[in-house]
Amino acid sequence: MERKLAAILAADVVGFAGLVAQEETATLERVERLRHDVIGMQVGAHRGRVFKAMGDGFLAEFSSTLEAVRCAVAIQRTLALQSARGAEPQLRVRIGVSLDDVVVQGDDLLGTGVANAVRLQSMADPGGLALSAEVMSHVRGRMDLEMVDCGHKKVKETDAPLHVYKSGRSEGAASAGLFDFDPGALKALVVTGGCLCGKIRYEIDMPAISSGYCHCRFCQRFTGSAMSVWTAFPSAGLHLVKGEPRFFASSPIAERGFCPDCGAALFYRLVRPQPAAYVVVFKGSLDAPEQNAPSAHSGVESRMPWLEILDDLPRTTCAESRVLQEAWGSVGLKDPQEWGPGVKPSAPF
Repeated sequence: MERKLAAILAADVVGFAGLVAQEETATLERVERLRHDVIGMQVGAHRGRVFKAMGDGFLAEFSSTLEAVRCAVAIQRTLALQSARGAEPQLRVRIGVSLDDVVVQGDDLLGTGVANAVRLQSMADPGGLALSAEVMSHVRGRMDLEMVDCGHKKVKETDAPLHVYKSGRSEGAASAGLFDFDPGALKALVVTGGCLCGKIRYEIDMPAISSGYCHCRFCQRFTGSAMSVWTAFPSAGLHLVKGEPRFFASSPIAERGFCPDCGAALFYRLVRPQPAAYVVVFKGSLDAPEQNAPSAHSGVESRMPWLEILDDLPRTTCAESRVLQEAWGSVGLKDPQEWGPGVKPSAPF
């Protein structure tokens, strides 16, 4: 049997059977939107993989424990934000995250790591999450996450005890969900932005994934500057509230959006080998660009020699990006340098 170490995220809809009994068709439609627009998008955006969907339950694997927990937080915050926006009644989910050995069986995963994630999920509060002690040791001090040490717990008497950490200010608190904020506070988390002339306005109701600087030739040409500064969000969270941007294929693997009136740079999105689960928003178009400070430099092979980088953030070339290499490989090219007449192009992610 092939084994590997993986972080496993287990999510389950709260009160699914009762919801189906009350409104079967509407509930199943909401679960499908949850699967595609929230869980599927967030897992993909955090470089994970959903390997099993069972009606109202979902299992996903991650090679990074930190990304798994960030994904769990993003799912819960997304559902809370959507609820605060006054849309249709939102489903609530419980989420558990474990870190352990799993057994690989084709595209499926089995074993202790999967079983523990499901057990943790069952112990989480609605709208919250439960982490194993191993997971907590990986994220402690690296995320602003308030968790309560609940000690060792069992789901069944025959189970081995699990050391559990749960979201909330105290165990058994009346409001133990991770994002049980008041509606006003949640609405304040919605990100807004637009172009220079105001013809295009957008809102984003899902939390940011990452931010960074890109020095690649594509971004230099698109922005007319030595580099671009961007923040990535899940695609499903972006809503145009005014106007329509124009998109053009800046390479065989990606397209960029801009205002057709003022020319302001707005968006970047990968389209190969399939549409990406995230959209890159150029920071200058955000109403509050000071939020989500950049955490890395990419495309540094094209950095201008007169631009000195003084911070100690990670620096990568486009050739070191697995996502970019997969995209270029899908169109039969090794890297961006093989495409374009006399140009040394790359891309921002």
